[in-house]
Amino acid sequence: MGHAGRCLDPRRTSCEDGDVNSPVTPWVLAGRIFAIIGMAFTAAACILLLIIPEWLYGAVAGLMFFPFFGMIVLVERFQSKHGLIGPEGDAESVE
Repeated sequence: MGHAGRCLDPRRTSCEDGDVNSPVTPWVLAGRIFAIIGMAFTAAACILLLIIPEWLYGAVAGLMFFPFFGMIVLVERFQSKHGLIGPEGDAESVE
């Protein structure tokens, strides 16, 4: 899928062809998005319910934050285990 010779900036010696080279799957992206939206919604609901003050509902909303937090932890561990994030194996070392 390489486009040899095709660069976005023809004046540069090292070039980027504009293609997305990320191996992250759509399922990982969907998991991240769902977990982050869930964390944001439950945290906001918790804060608003505690301001009202509805202590019981606020505490329940606060506890509902943790499954979404656990989901993002699992997604990130899956990514690092399968080499989807983290340091590149063939990256040039910075001296």
